Amino acid sequence: MKRVDLVYETLREWERNGKRWVSAEELACALGLDRANVSRDLNRLWREGKVQKQTGRPVRFALACGPKAMTRLDRLAKQQPSLAAAVEQGKAAVLYPPKGLPMLIVGETGTGKSMFAELLHEFAVAAGRFPPGAPFVTFNCADYTNNPQLLLGQLFGIRKGAYTGANEQKGLIEKADGGILFLDEVHRLPAEGQEMLFTFIDRGIYRRLGETDVERTANVLLICATTEDPESNLLKTFRRRIPMHILLPPLEKRTLDERFRLVMQFFQEEAVRLGKEIDVSANAMRAFLFYPCPNNVGQLKADVQLVCAKAYADYVTGKKQAVRIHRADLPFQVQSGLLLEKKHPQAASYSLPRRWYAFPPHGGEADVESGPAAESESVYGAIERKYGELKERGIAGDELDLLLEMDIKHYFSQYMKGVDRRIRDRRDLEKMVAPDVLELTEAMVVYAEKKLGRRLAEKVMYALAMHIQTAINRLRAGTIVSHPKLNEVRAAYKQEFAVALDCLQLMEERTNIDFPIDEAGFLTMFFAFHEEQAEEREERVAIVVVMHGNGVASAMADVVNQLLAAACVHAVDMPLDADPKRIYEQVKAVLQPVASKKGALLLVDMGSLVSFSNFLEKELAVPVRVISAASTPHVLEAARKAMLGYALQEIYEEVKAAAPFYIRGPLWEEEAAEQDMLAIVTACFTGKGSALALKHILETYLQLDERMWRIIPIQMADAEEARQTLSNVAKHFRIVCIVSHLCLDERIPHFSLEDVLSLRAMKEIQALADVEEIHMHMARELTNHLRHLAPARAIPAIRAALAAIGRELGLEADGRDLVGLVFHLCCLLDRLLSGERTSGDRGAAKACGHEDEDGALYRAVKEGLFPLEQQYGVCIDEDELCHIVHFFRSLQGKRDG
Repeated sequence: MKRVDLVYETLREWERNGKRWVSAEELACALGLDRANVSRDLNRLWREGKVQKQTGRPVRFALACGPKAMTRLDRLAKQQPSLAAAVEQGKAAVLYPPKGLPMLIVGETGTGKSMFAELLHEFAVAAGRFPPGAPFVTFNCADYTNNPQLLLGQLFGIRKGAYTGANEQKGLIEKADGGILFLDEVHRLPAEGQEMLFTFIDRGIYRRLGETDVERTANVLLICATTEDPESNLLKTFRRRIPMHILLPPLEKRTLDERFRLVMQFFQEEAVRLGKEIDVSANAMRAFLFYPCPNNVGQLKADVQLVCAKAYADYVTGKKQAVRIHRADLPFQVQSGLLLEKKHPQAASYSLPRRWYAFPPHGGEADVESGPAAESESVYGAIERKYGELKERGIAGDELDLLLEMDIKHYFSQYMKGVDRRIRDRRDLEKMVAPDVLELTEAMVVYAEKKLGRRLAEKVMYALAMHIQTAINRLRAGTIVSHPKLNEVRAAYKQEFAVALDCLQLMEERTNIDFPIDEAGFLTMFFAFHEEQAEEREERVAIVVVMHGNGVASAMADVVNQLLAAACVHAVDMPLDADPKRIYEQVKAVLQPVASKKGALLLVDMGSLVSFSNFLEKELAVPVRVISAASTPHVLEAARKAMLGYALQEIYEEVKAAAPFYIRGPLWEEEAAEQDMLAIVTACFTGKGSALALKHILETYLQLDERMWRIIPIQMADAEEARQTLSNVAKHFRIVCIVSHLCLDERIPHFSLEDVLSLRAMKEIQALADVEEIHMHMARELTNHLRHLAPARAIPAIRAALAAIGRELGLEADGRDLVGLVFHLCCLLDRLLSGERTSGDRGAAKACGHEDEDGALYRAVKEGLFPLEQQYGVCIDEDELCHIVHFFRSLQGKRDG
């Protein structure tokens, strides 16, 4: 027996013995269970309508009065308000004396007619209309639409000898005696069959097929369903005998809240079925909310199942480390919901509170009522989750304290940013927290501002209100509130902590709840939040579209700006005969007034436009990223993220995920110095101790050649100091990647603290390290064999050239794929520098050179290698060019095959 069932049965037993109102503490002591778990079960039973709650101290519970217990039909009406009228009609028909009223459920395909009939049967049993175990028989009239006699035999039964070879057979009406017969697609029932039902509906009697002198009786409640117009597809006399017509509205007529609850429920069901947690991005959730769904709820459920099946296959085959669903994983028709969102009348006022939604694999229904202050999004949940992860990995003592202190500040900062993104004004907040909580928060903010002598940022009030709502929910559910760094917070922010204690007393007076002193630690973090942090988000990443052709970029930018109702995308058109230098100056002129320190993202189509980023970075002193082969969906996604305040790297990665064949920016775009050591940098604001802790984790989980590598922890007071320190490190080391909660250099791969602490990033960092070690070994070995070329300087230049070719072709090549080609080009350049002519296959040159199918590939290779030819003063002949063309053609084959 499950724990919740044990709690419920104990309540029933105590009530039979005269003990009605009890507390969670009493039940926990009697059953030998944890009080918090019992409290959680009691609150779940209360939400299901099975128990009543009596407020006070302590809160007491009792069984709900019999008929008031909530059935699944009641929950359907609560979660889907557009079905409330249909539910009431169905209940009235079931309970109508003496035997109930026949019903006709009308609705489009996929609106849930069959499920609704099943819920009516469940309600009839719960209400005592039918005994437990009463039959529910389903029959689809369409299955026998071409054989009316067989259809009637299925319904009413067959007398032996009714026709040649006929045996005695019970009909569905006889099988449904004492219960419900559900006739789906009843419009397929022939006129003769409808007429035969007249007698049964009117008098409760019927005859089997072939019987003339025997009348049979059955007590059956008839529920029919149809997708067609009853007026034109059913006999008038038949319609008259079914007085209760129930209309189920299509999905497009239901509210977004209802559709959101359905999507949540379907994902939760799949998580339980797979036995794995399913993580779904907010963009994917929004797509499911707005895409056209002609087959209604049935199609919505099927599409969710399809997406989950693909994500699970990626997890099982090792392509992904978790069952995670991103917008790019959705079928095209579902993704179209993001483009149609602005056309929906409710879209402007509907916001999703989270960036990711997690559906746990354990049993129970989907938590469709969880709001933006839900546990998984709270500061509490983040800290508790990370503390558990660190303990599981065996981290303890000073190292645990360092990492936890760093995480608390990091998660709190992320929590504040998340609140700022999803709450635009007070109206949004009023949808998310109770009115009394909002009133309490405002009183606390006024008091804190008076005591601290400064104004708190508006976002602090919003975040604090959501936090208090979560705190109240946790304590009422019996969940412990604990701040693991309470003493450190009290010592660091003495004035704010004193104010927090006063506010804690106010919270207890207003809510009649005892708050632990740990809650004062969380309140202190809100009061200590600095205004300059709130202002930091005002700057946004600039989005610029640059395309070949007259008006192409402008048209694309106009479409996106209209869809988003904001002038957030800038455009530069490049006529085919335009001078690239002049276009570069136009792009720079566009960027100068709009680019901030958060950087700019260029979305281009091809050619010389790809190379603009390096020059723009140097001239404008802001980070610039480029995505090639961009289309309208990519521009739309980039603009949406920029409007929400996402960082440049986040936007770049998200948009890149939407286009599977973009190659990452090469590590060595610029000519590198001849450093002999590789480095990973860990950088933290919280002190060098935290960076050292990260260094220890990387050393533990990565396999690095100590002769080549250094993991360098740095402390930074601000981002500018960190970049200066990074520049100094780069003079002596080749920096392979950076671990920090800030993206310090857009050209170098960046990993967040959370991904490293959770070990999710280790596989990708190890892959980067392996490739760099291979090239470092190659440089050292070739030094002893090449006469005219310096491998340490040539290899970065060769890798940059190959990466440029990959970007032009829209190919994503693994670093290991290019190792052989890098080696070949090193040897080739050395031979050319020595004056030696290369010998090649003239047939190969003829085969690849200028045929139409390979013309673009050939030109991309020739143009990509041109910087190498200029740098070393050599000319790579046709034969060698064609070998390289063959290599990239094979990569294209892997991609397309």
